[in-house]
Amino acid sequence: MGLNKYEIFLKAAETGNITKTAELLHYTQAGVSHAVNAVEKEAGVALLVRSPSGVTLTASGLRLLEPIRALVNDSRRLSQVMEEMKGVVSGTLRLGTFTSVSSMWIPSIIRGFRAKYPEVEFELLAGDFDGMNEGILSGKMDCGFLTAPVIPRLRFVPLYRDPMVVLLPENHPLTAKKALRPADIENEPFILPVEGNDTEEQEIMKTFAHKPPVRYRLNDDLSVMAMVSGGFGLTLMPEMLLAHTRFSFAVRPMEPPAYRLIGIASLPEERISLLTIRFMEYLAELAADGMFGKSAGGQPDRAERESGTSKPIECVKNRLNPADNSDKIK
Repeated sequence: MGLNKYEIFLKAAETGNITKTAELLHYTQAGVSHAVNAVEKEAGVALLVRSPSGVTLTASGLRLLEPIRALVNDSRRLSQVMEEMKGVVSGTLRLGTFTSVSSMWIPSIIRGFRAKYPEVEFELLAGDFDGMNEGILSGKMDCGFLTAPVIPRLRFVPLYRDPMVVLLPENHPLTAKKALRPADIENEPFILPVEGNDTEEQEIMKTFAHKPPVRYRLNDDLSVMAMVSGGFGLTLMPEMLLAHTRFSFAVRPMEPPAYRLIGIASLPEERISLLTIRFMEYLAELAADGMFGKSAGGQPDRAERESGTSKPIECVKNRLNPADNSDKIK
């Protein structure tokens, strides 16, 4: 069975489910179980605890998890280098993503990249801010979309400034204004995501003279939009989330403008595969060509993309506060 058994074992450990592993890897459940048993036989100890709800790692399994992940990642890099030497870019790119990027960008990105490199497959992995960072650092993900700033150990290529906008009922008096300043809205009732999901909104509110009243907190963005549409209050939201909404409300930009900076992050270049390098280069080219659109503040300029730096973005500037580990990305 060779090295393949380690990749199957790793996926089973990550998903915690033999059936899901079989579906993801296009194996039979019996094939996955056989691979896991082969790794356990080689180790001489049980590595997974089986139960009706799934599988979990034993203490021995936890001890072997990172060495097995490193072995699988090194094998993937070796295969990709060999293919590159033949003039072929191939392999599976494990890409971390979040809701608005998945709905707006991912289909065309995958279609365009695979047109250029048809031997490449994608594994899409959803995650929040902390999960994405952990996934990239641990090697579970090759790269992932994140909002700035990212932790210093990661390489970050800025792609797009996504404007933060004000949503308000269509008949609200403030719709007479073309843009809204903090003083215009700080006394208005707000509808926000639940605490922990509202990082970007809270950063903007720090520029207000006083904290506005929060009338409702809801679990998801669609519910927030529905309540604004129903006339129950205002909210702040990244503009990308509005692309496919079915609700009716007015949208106004902030004055001065506020943004979240979306980019692609990975480990340093010397530690990533050639496939990942090519993919990040491809995204940088798309950004330079304006594929991600023009925000009110424009795209990051070429110098920013090449250096991995950008001007401070007010709505995310305190994202790296180590005391706050509840960040979510939408």
